[in-house]
Amino acid sequence: MNKTIIARGFLIFLAAGSLAACGSAEKAKDAQPETIRGVQLETVRLQSLPDFYEATGTVRSATTSVLSAQISGTVREVRVKPGDRVKRGQVLAVIDDRGPRAQVAGAQAGVEEAAQGLAEIEQALQVAAADRQFAEATYRRYQGLLAKNSVSRQEFDGAEAKYKAAAANERALEAKKKQIEARGEQARSQQDSAQTVLSYSRVTSPIDGVVTAKTVDAGTVVMPGMPLLTVEDPMRYRLEASLPEQLLPKVSLGTAVTIHTEREKFDGRVSEIVPAADTGSRTFLVKVDLPKDCGCRSGEYGTADFAMGEARRLSIPRRALIEHGELEGVFVADPQGVLEYRLVKTGKNLGDRVEILSGISEGDRVAISQMGRLRDGARVEEP
Repeated sequence: MNKTIIARGFLIFLAAGSLAACGSAEKAKDAQPETIRGVQLETVRLQSLPDFYEATGTVRSATTSVLSAQISGTVREVRVKPGDRVKRGQVLAVIDDRGPRAQVAGAQAGVEEAAQGLAEIEQALQVAAADRQFAEATYRRYQGLLAKNSVSRQEFDGAEAKYKAAAANERALEAKKKQIEARGEQARSQQDSAQTVLSYSRVTSPIDGVVTAKTVDAGTVVMPGMPLLTVEDPMRYRLEASLPEQLLPKVSLGTAVTIHTEREKFDGRVSEIVPAADTGSRTFLVKVDLPKDCGCRSGEYGTADFAMGEARRLSIPRRALIEHGELEGVFVADPQGVLEYRLVKTGKNLGDRVEILSGISEGDRVAISQMGRLRDGARVEEP
C-alpha cells in the first residue's frame, strides 16, 4: 500500500516537472524577437553636402503703390474695394472738389482779364507807334528846313518836342504791355496750379494691379498725406529676406536662390541688395525675384536658401524619420539586426534627405523601408 502511494506521488512529480518544462519552453519561444524580412538599411556616413544659410523673409509685390490724399477735404466716393483689379489711370476715389474748382475759376478769370488788357494795350501801342512815326518824320523834315533857315528855331523845337513825347508815350505803352504779359503768365501759372490741385480730387491708379487695402470710406475727412488705398502689381513678386552682414560678400546680384513658402518651392534670383544695414539686427535686406506664375500673395512667410559652399554632415533619407507628436526618431539596427528606436535632432532640409545633428553617429545602420511595420526590439533582415 505504501509502495503504491509512493509510486503515485512520483508520477505526479514527473507530470508536474513535465508541465513546468513545457511552460518554460513556451516562454522561451515567446521571448524570441519578431523577425521582419526585406527591410532596407542605410549606413550613415559623413558626406560633403551643399551648405546654405536659411534666411526668413516676407513675400511682397515688386511694385506697390500707396495712394495718399494730396488735398484736404471730404471723400465723396470710393469706387473700389480690396480684391478689385484696376487699370492704370482708372479713378478709384473722389474727394470734394468745390474748393479747387473755385480756384480754377478764379485763375481762369485772371487769364481772361490779362488777355483783354493785352489786346487793349496792343491797340493803344499801334496808335502810339503811328503818332511817333508821324512826329519823327516831321522832326526830320524840320531838321532839314532849319539847316536851310526855312523854319524858325521855335517851330523846330515844337516838332522836336512832339517827336520826343510820342516816342516816350510809345515806350511807356511797351513797358505796360510787358507788365500785362507778366500778369498773364502769372495768371496762367495760377491756372495750371489750380488745375493740378483739382486733379488731386480724383485719385487714380498709377499701375495695372489689384487693390489690396482701403483705409477710407465715403464721408471720411482726409488731410494731405493720409493713406487712402493700396494697389500692387500681381504679376511680379519677390521675397524680402534679411541676411547677416558677415554673409553679404557671398551674395551678389543675379545669385540663384531657392525659395520655400508654405505652399511650394521656387527658384529665384537676387534682384536688389539694400546697401544700408539695420542698426538693431546688423542685417541687410536682400530682395529675390520670384517666377511670374508663383501664385504668391503679399505678406506670405517664406525662406531663402543662400548657398555658402559645402560642409561635411550626417544625413538620412527623409522617409527614415518616425514622428511621435513633436518628437522625431529613427530605427537603428545593431549588428544582429535588432532595432532600437532613437530620438534625433534634425537640421537643414536637404530635399529628399535631412541633416541629423544628434542622436545617431557615423556607421549606424538606419531602417529606411517598411516603416509602418517596425517595432522597437524587432529583428530585421535585409532583402
